[in-house]
Amino acid sequence: MEKGDGKHWTKDEIEARKAAEKLLERKDKKGLYAPSWLTTEGKEVFARVVSSMKGLEILDNIDTENLATYCDAVANYRALSKNPVKTNDEVKAMQAYARLQLQFSDKLGLTPAARARLAKRIADKKPIDAFGKKFD
Repeated sequence: MEKGDGKHWTKDEIEARKAAEKLLERKDKKGLYAPSWLTTEGKEVFARVVSSMKGLEILDNIDTENLATYCDAVANYRALSKNPVKTNDEVKAMQAYARLQLQFSDKLGLTPAARARLAKRIADKKPIDAFGKKFD
């Protein structure tokens, strides 16, 4: 049985997971700012996401464009969803924006599953065994 379900973790595995989470912390904090090309609603989504993610230290300045693309998709989806009657093209556009939201939210760590995978990946990295390295 895989240990991915969180059952029967050893003390070392638990400590490795905690250490991995600490590695996600940025040493010099930088603010994230919405790019000027985002719409007003997109900027509101951007601010909400950045505020919601505060303390998790997952997002960084390097993520600005990806986060802005996610926020643009959210804003465009919302705008189209306000129309009570939608054309076929609007429905297709909404589906495309929904797919973008899901893809970018997963890549940016905006979902619980994405954050758990990221922490697990870091925890699963094998520590360097100085003794064993001599025999490699």
